Amino acid sequence: MANESAYQEFTGKSVEEALKGACEAFKVGIGDLDFEIIAPGSRGVLGMGAEPARIVAAPISALGGAAPKRAGEPSRPAPAPVREERGPRPAPRRDAPVSRAAAPQAAARPAPRGDRGPRPERAPRPERAPREDREPRERRERSETTPEMISGGKEILETLVKHLGFEAEVRTTGTGADTVLNVAGTSPEAVDELNSLIGGRGERLQAIQHLVNLMLSRKMGEWARVTVDIEEYRGRREAQLRALARKAADRVKETGRAVQLEPMTALERRWIHVELQEMDGIATESAGEEPERRVVVIPA
Repeated sequence: MANESAYQEFTGKSVEEALKGACEAFKVGIGDLDFEIIAPGSRGVLGMGAEPARIVAAPISALGGAAPKRAGEPSRPAPAPVREERGPRPAPRRDAPVSRAAAPQAAARPAPRGDRGPRPERAPRPERAPREDREPRERRERSETTPEMISGGKEILETLVKHLGFEAEVRTTGTGADTVLNVAGTSPEAVDELNSLIGGRGERLQAIQHLVNLMLSRKMGEWARVTVDIEEYRGRREAQLRALARKAADRVKETGRAVQLEPMTALERRWIHVELQEMDGIATESAGEEPERRVVVIPA
Protein backbone atom coordinates (compact mmCIF):
# COMPACT_ATOMS: atom_id res chain seq x y z
CA MET A 1 0.00 0.00 0.00
CA ALA A 2 1.32 3.45 -0.88
CA ASN A 3 2.65 5.52 2.03
CA GLU A 4 0.59 8.70 2.13
CA SER A 5 2.59 9.97 5.11
CA ALA A 6 5.46 10.60 2.69
CA TYR A 7 3.72 13.77 1.52
CA GLN A 8 5.02 17.08 2.87
CA GLU A 9 3.78 20.60 2.38
CA PHE A 10 5.95 23.24 0.68
CA THR A 11 5.34 26.95 0.11
CA GLY A 12 6.89 29.65 -2.04
CA LYS A 13 6.18 32.88 -3.84
CA SER A 14 5.08 30.79 -6.83
CA VAL A 15 4.30 27.15 -7.59
CA GLU A 16 7.65 26.90 -9.37
CA GLU A 17 9.49 28.05 -6.23
CA ALA A 18 7.55 25.59 -4.06
CA LEU A 19 8.36 22.75 -6.48
CA LYS A 20 12.01 23.72 -6.43
CA GLY A 21 12.01 23.48 -2.63
CA ALA A 22 10.39 20.04 -2.79
CA CYS A 23 12.93 18.76 -5.33
CA GLU A 24 15.81 20.01 -3.16
CA ALA A 25 14.30 18.51 0.00
CA PHE A 26 13.79 15.06 -1.54
CA LYS A 27 16.87 15.30 -3.82
CA VAL A 28 14.88 14.28 -6.91
CA GLY A 29 13.95 15.85 -10.23
CA ILE A 30 10.49 17.17 -10.95
CA GLY A 31 9.74 14.10 -13.09
CA ASP A 32 10.26 11.86 -10.02
CA LEU A 33 7.94 13.94 -7.83
CA ASP A 34 4.21 13.51 -7.21
CA PHE A 35 2.54 16.72 -6.07
CA GLU A 36 -0.77 18.50 -5.77
CA ILE A 37 -1.32 22.27 -5.96
CA ILE A 38 -3.27 23.37 -2.88
CA ALA A 39 -3.13 27.12 -3.62
CA PRO A 40 -1.50 28.77 -6.69
CA GLY A 41 -0.63 31.89 -4.69
CA SER A 42 -1.32 35.53 -5.42
CA ARG A 43 0.90 38.57 -5.64
CA GLY A 44 -1.86 40.84 -4.35
CA VAL A 45 -2.17 44.49 -5.28
CA LEU A 46 0.84 46.75 -4.68
CA GLY A 47 2.26 44.12 -2.36
CA MET A 48 -0.84 43.92 -0.15
CA GLY A 49 -2.95 40.81 0.16
CA ALA A 50 -0.25 38.54 -1.29
CA GLU A 51 -0.62 34.83 -0.56
CA PRO A 52 2.09 32.16 -0.94
CA ALA A 53 1.72 29.20 -3.25
CA ARG A 54 1.16 25.89 -1.39
CA ILE A 55 1.74 22.35 -2.63
CA VAL A 56 2.01 18.90 -1.08
CA ALA A 57 4.61 16.61 -2.60
CA ALA A 58 6.31 13.27 -2.16
CA PRO A 59 8.93 11.32 -4.13
CA ILE A 60 7.33 8.65 -6.31
CA SER A 61 9.87 6.14 -5.00
CA ALA A 62 8.31 6.46 -1.53
CA LEU A 63 4.81 5.79 -2.87
CA GLY A 64 5.36 2.24 -4.04
CA GLY A 65 5.84 3.30 -7.66
CA ALA A 66 2.34 4.79 -8.10
CA ALA A 67 0.83 8.06 -6.94
CA PRO A 68 -2.20 7.38 -4.70
CA LYS A 69 -5.37 9.37 -4.56
CA ARG A 70 -4.86 11.29 -1.34
CA ALA A 71 -7.66 12.05 1.02
CA GLY A 72 -6.55 15.64 1.32
CA GLU A 73 -8.07 18.78 -0.01
CA PRO A 74 -9.43 18.30 -3.56
CA SER A 75 -8.44 20.64 -6.33
CA ARG A 76 -10.85 23.48 -6.64
CA PRO A 77 -12.58 23.89 -9.98
CA ALA A 78 -11.94 27.10 -11.85
CA PRO A 79 -14.57 29.74 -11.12
CA ALA A 80 -17.03 30.20 -13.95
CA PRO A 81 -17.08 33.62 -15.54
CA VAL A 82 -19.73 35.85 -14.04
CA ARG A 83 -22.21 37.15 -16.56
CA GLU A 84 -24.72 39.83 -15.97
CA GLU A 85 -28.15 38.31 -15.86
CA ARG A 86 -30.97 40.23 -17.40
CA GLY A 87 -34.56 39.53 -16.71
CA PRO A 88 -37.00 38.79 -19.51
CA ARG A 89 -38.37 41.78 -21.34
CA PRO A 90 -42.01 42.44 -20.57
CA ALA A 91 -44.32 41.52 -23.42
CA PRO A 92 -46.00 44.52 -25.07
CA ARG A 93 -49.67 44.98 -24.37
CA ARG A 94 -51.53 44.15 -27.53
CA ASP A 95 -54.62 46.06 -26.44
CA ALA A 96 -52.71 49.28 -25.77
CA PRO A 97 -53.50 52.13 -28.19
CA VAL A 98 -50.80 53.20 -30.58
CA SER A 99 -50.08 56.92 -30.65
CA ARG A 100 -49.77 58.80 -33.90
CA ALA A 101 -46.06 59.37 -33.33
CA ALA A 102 -45.46 55.66 -32.81
CA ALA A 103 -47.69 54.56 -35.69
CA PRO A 104 -45.04 54.92 -38.44
CA GLN A 105 -42.57 52.95 -36.32
CA ALA A 106 -45.10 50.20 -35.72
CA ALA A 107 -45.80 50.01 -39.41
CA ALA A 108 -42.10 49.73 -40.19
CA ARG A 109 -41.58 46.72 -37.95
CA PRO A 110 -40.78 43.52 -39.84
CA ALA A 111 -43.51 40.95 -40.20
CA PRO A 112 -43.30 37.65 -38.30
CA ARG A 113 -41.12 34.94 -39.83
CA GLY A 114 -44.15 32.95 -40.97
CA ASP A 115 -45.31 35.85 -43.20
CA ARG A 116 -41.93 36.52 -44.83
CA GLY A 117 -41.46 33.28 -46.71
CA PRO A 118 -38.66 30.73 -46.35
CA ARG A 119 -35.21 31.83 -45.07
CA PRO A 120 -32.65 32.06 -47.91
CA GLU A 121 -29.96 29.43 -47.80
CA ARG A 122 -26.54 30.57 -46.60
CA ALA A 123 -23.35 29.85 -48.46
CA PRO A 124 -21.52 26.82 -47.06
CA ARG A 125 -18.93 27.66 -44.44
CA PRO A 126 -15.34 26.88 -45.46
CA GLU A 127 -13.93 23.89 -43.62
CA ARG A 128 -11.46 24.71 -40.89
CA ALA A 129 -8.02 23.18 -41.14
CA PRO A 130 -7.24 20.35 -38.72
CA ARG A 131 -5.47 21.30 -35.50
CA GLU A 132 -2.16 19.84 -36.61
CA ASP A 133 -2.24 22.03 -39.74
CA ARG A 134 -2.82 25.27 -37.87
CA GLU A 135 0.35 26.99 -36.75
CA PRO A 136 0.28 28.81 -33.39
CA ARG A 137 0.21 32.56 -33.60
CA GLU A 138 3.63 32.77 -31.96
CA ARG A 139 5.18 30.63 -34.70
CA ARG A 140 3.52 32.63 -37.47
CA GLU A 141 4.99 35.83 -36.08
CA ARG A 142 8.43 34.30 -35.64
CA SER A 143 8.42 32.89 -39.18
CA GLU A 144 8.76 36.46 -40.46
CA THR A 145 12.10 36.98 -38.67
CA THR A 146 14.82 37.79 -41.21
CA PRO A 147 18.64 37.55 -40.99
CA GLU A 148 18.75 41.36 -40.96
CA MET A 149 16.50 41.41 -37.88
CA ILE A 150 18.67 38.87 -36.10
CA SER A 151 21.86 40.77 -36.89
CA GLY A 152 20.36 44.12 -35.85
CA GLY A 153 18.84 42.68 -32.67
CA LYS A 154 22.15 41.10 -31.68
CA GLU A 155 23.94 44.42 -32.10
CA ILE A 156 21.35 46.27 -30.00
CA LEU A 157 21.41 43.61 -27.27
CA GLU A 158 25.23 43.65 -27.09
CA THR A 159 25.22 47.44 -26.69
CA LEU A 160 22.54 47.24 -23.99
CA VAL A 161 24.41 44.56 -21.99
CA LYS A 162 27.63 46.58 -22.25
CA HIS A 163 25.96 49.74 -20.92
CA LEU A 164 24.49 47.74 -18.02
CA GLY A 165 28.03 46.73 -17.02
CA PHE A 166 27.70 42.93 -17.28
CA GLU A 167 30.60 40.72 -18.36
CA ALA A 168 28.65 38.77 -20.95
CA GLU A 169 28.39 38.00 -24.63
CA VAL A 170 25.42 37.45 -26.93
CA ARG A 171 25.35 34.04 -28.60
CA THR A 172 23.02 33.10 -31.45
CA THR A 173 21.39 29.67 -31.15
CA GLY A 174 18.91 27.95 -33.44
CA THR A 175 18.16 28.68 -37.07
CA GLY A 176 15.51 30.54 -39.02
CA ALA A 177 12.37 31.39 -37.07
CA ASP A 178 13.71 29.48 -34.02
CA THR A 179 16.75 31.72 -33.64
CA VAL A 180 17.37 32.93 -30.08
CA LEU A 181 19.74 35.66 -28.89
CA ASN A 182 21.10 34.26 -25.62
CA VAL A 183 23.04 36.44 -23.16
CA ALA A 184 25.74 34.26 -21.53
CA GLY A 185 28.13 35.26 -18.76
CA THR A 186 31.87 35.03 -19.43
CA SER A 187 32.70 34.12 -15.81
CA PRO A 188 30.98 32.31 -12.91
CA GLU A 189 30.45 35.64 -11.15
CA ALA A 190 28.86 37.12 -14.27
CA VAL A 191 26.48 34.15 -14.53
CA ASP A 192 25.21 34.79 -11.00
CA GLU A 193 24.81 38.51 -11.72
CA LEU A 194 22.84 37.82 -14.90
CA ASN A 195 20.15 36.04 -12.87
CA SER A 196 19.07 39.48 -11.63
CA LEU A 197 18.10 40.33 -15.23
CA ILE A 198 15.66 37.40 -15.44
CA GLY A 199 13.29 38.19 -12.57
CA GLY A 200 11.19 35.88 -10.45
CA ARG A 201 9.02 34.66 -13.33
CA GLY A 202 11.03 36.08 -16.19
CA GLU A 203 9.34 39.50 -16.01
CA ARG A 204 12.59 41.43 -16.44
CA LEU A 205 13.64 39.20 -19.31
CA GLN A 206 10.34 39.94 -21.05
CA ALA A 207 10.87 43.67 -20.50
CA ILE A 208 14.38 43.50 -22.02
CA GLN A 209 13.08 41.60 -25.05
CA HIS A 210 10.29 44.18 -25.50
CA LEU A 211 12.84 47.02 -25.31
CA VAL A 212 15.15 45.37 -27.86
CA ASN A 213 12.26 44.80 -30.27
CA LEU A 214 11.10 48.41 -29.97
CA MET A 215 14.60 49.71 -30.71
CA LEU A 216 15.01 47.21 -33.57
CA SER A 217 11.67 48.18 -35.13
CA ARG A 218 12.62 51.85 -35.01
CA LYS A 219 16.00 51.12 -36.57
CA MET A 220 14.56 49.07 -39.44
CA GLY A 221 11.52 51.25 -40.03
CA GLU A 222 9.12 48.31 -39.74
CA TRP A 223 7.82 45.97 -37.09
CA ALA A 224 10.60 43.53 -36.16
CA ARG A 225 10.76 40.79 -33.56
CA VAL A 226 13.56 38.65 -32.13
CA THR A 227 13.63 36.27 -29.18
CA VAL A 228 15.93 37.18 -26.30
CA ASP A 229 17.09 34.75 -23.61
CA ILE A 230 19.47 34.91 -20.64
CA GLU A 231 21.57 31.90 -19.61
CA GLU A 232 19.09 29.63 -21.51
CA TYR A 233 16.36 30.40 -18.97
CA ARG A 234 13.54 29.89 -21.46
CA GLY A 235 14.56 26.30 -22.21
CA ARG A 236 14.67 25.39 -18.51
CA ARG A 237 11.38 27.16 -17.83
CA GLU A 238 9.66 25.44 -20.76
CA ALA A 239 10.78 21.99 -19.56
CA GLN A 240 9.49 22.73 -16.03
CA LEU A 241 6.12 23.98 -17.26
CA ARG A 242 5.59 21.06 -19.63
CA ALA A 243 6.27 18.65 -16.75
CA LEU A 244 3.91 20.67 -14.57
CA ALA A 245 1.24 20.47 -17.30
CA ARG A 246 1.47 16.67 -17.46
CA LYS A 247 1.23 16.38 -13.67
CA ALA A 248 -1.83 18.65 -13.63
CA ALA A 249 -3.46 16.59 -16.40
CA ASP A 250 -2.88 13.38 -14.42
CA ARG A 251 -4.50 14.99 -11.38
CA VAL A 252 -7.53 16.06 -13.42
CA LYS A 253 -7.96 12.51 -14.74
CA GLU A 254 -7.75 11.08 -11.20
CA THR A 255 -10.14 13.52 -9.52
CA GLY A 256 -12.36 14.66 -12.40
CA ARG A 257 -11.88 18.24 -11.16
CA ALA A 258 -10.26 21.22 -12.85
CA VAL A 259 -6.77 22.31 -11.83
CA GLN A 260 -5.83 25.98 -11.97
CA LEU A 261 -2.16 26.78 -12.59
CA GLU A 262 -0.16 29.81 -11.53
CA PRO A 263 -0.25 33.08 -13.51
CA MET A 264 1.95 32.92 -16.62
CA THR A 265 2.98 35.00 -19.60
CA ALA A 266 1.32 34.45 -22.97
CA LEU A 267 4.27 32.38 -24.24
CA GLU A 268 4.27 30.19 -21.11
CA ARG A 269 0.51 29.61 -21.39
CA ARG A 270 1.03 28.57 -25.00
CA TRP A 271 3.55 25.92 -23.89
CA ILE A 272 0.89 24.44 -21.59
CA HIS A 273 -1.78 24.46 -24.32
CA VAL A 274 0.54 22.81 -26.86
CA GLU A 275 1.72 20.16 -24.38
CA LEU A 276 -1.84 19.02 -23.55
CA GLN A 277 -3.68 19.65 -26.82
CA GLU A 278 -3.47 16.02 -27.98
CA MET A 279 -4.10 14.40 -24.58
CA ASP A 280 -7.35 12.42 -24.42
CA GLY A 281 -9.91 13.51 -21.84
CA ILE A 282 -8.13 16.81 -21.17
CA ALA A 283 -8.82 20.37 -22.32
CA THR A 284 -7.22 23.70 -21.43
CA GLU A 285 -8.44 27.26 -21.34
CA SER A 286 -7.08 30.60 -20.14
CA ALA A 287 -8.86 32.58 -17.44
CA GLY A 288 -8.37 35.92 -15.72
CA GLU A 289 -6.83 39.21 -16.75
CA GLU A 290 -3.18 40.13 -17.18
CA PRO A 291 -0.91 39.92 -15.28
CA GLU A 292 -2.88 37.28 -13.32
CA ARG A 293 -4.06 35.37 -16.42
CA ARG A 294 -3.51 31.62 -16.02
CA VAL A 295 -4.23 28.24 -17.60
CA VAL A 296 -7.01 26.01 -16.26
CA VAL A 297 -6.76 22.29 -17.02
CA ILE A 298 -10.26 20.77 -17.21
CA PRO A 299 -11.74 17.35 -17.99
CA ALA A 300 -12.94 17.17 -21.60
